[in-house]
Amino acid sequence: MAHAAWKWVVVAAAVGAGVLACSDDDDGGGGGTDGGPITFDAGVNKQRPGFGEDPGAPVGTTFAFPPGVEIAGELYGANDSTKDCGNGVAPVGTGPAVLVCVPLRNNTGAPVLMTFEPGLVMMNTAPSRIQNGMLMDRVLINLPPTGIGPGGIDAGTDGGTEEEVYVVPFHLYCLNQERAPSEQDGTFAFGPVSTDPDIQELLRLLRGKTIDNEDEANVVQDAIYSITEYNGLTDDDRKALAGL
Repeated sequence: MAHAAWKWVVVAAAVGAGVLACSDDDDGGGGGTDGGPITFDAGVNKQRPGFGEDPGAPVGTTFAFPPGVEIAGELYGANDSTKDCGNGVAPVGTGPAVLVCVPLRNNTGAPVLMTFEPGLVMMNTAPSRIQNGMLMDRVLINLPPTGIGPGGIDAGTDGGTEEEVYVVPFHLYCLNQERAPSEQDGTFAFGPVSTDPDIQELLRLLRGKTIDNEDEANVVQDAIYSITEYNGLTDDDRKALAGL
């Protein structure tokens, strides 16, 4: 999937007692086709830790950083208005509502080409009911070596120095339909790369696709909700994904 070359403003509607839903879709994302009753392909809703309202951490493999590369601090919500991290680094990913700034440190002394795999989860760690997010794109980042620049509030006679970490804005999809989009400066942490079989099916269906606008992103988000809130992808989801 291509990286996002566009942005949009997310407008979240209030749900219940002041709780914000991640999506403004009316059908609840569970496979309803025309406003009628929601149906499932088979069985009952699956329990998936960290998805929907199921407790626990998502199941998956630990994301492995290349040698010499590490997280350089706490992950935090991107700017509410600009949807970025204020440092001129272009956002990656096509998700509309979970926008996370990821500070990275490269101690190798040379650029490192990093790959972030689709299915990577970033977990809300703030006390508010904020979404966990998932990357649905394969993202390549050419990470420059971390250097030292001028500045710092405790500057001495030489002007002081501070580390110049590389902060990347990730645009992720929602994993918890009844929770709020990310909030500016709200805290997140790296989660696993999901091994959920239904997520893996969705990722296979998205291979070679590009997401170029809000309507196409909504197709992806609805398919995710069929997994996180219900039993799995429906035939309607598969048809919509095939049309991307």
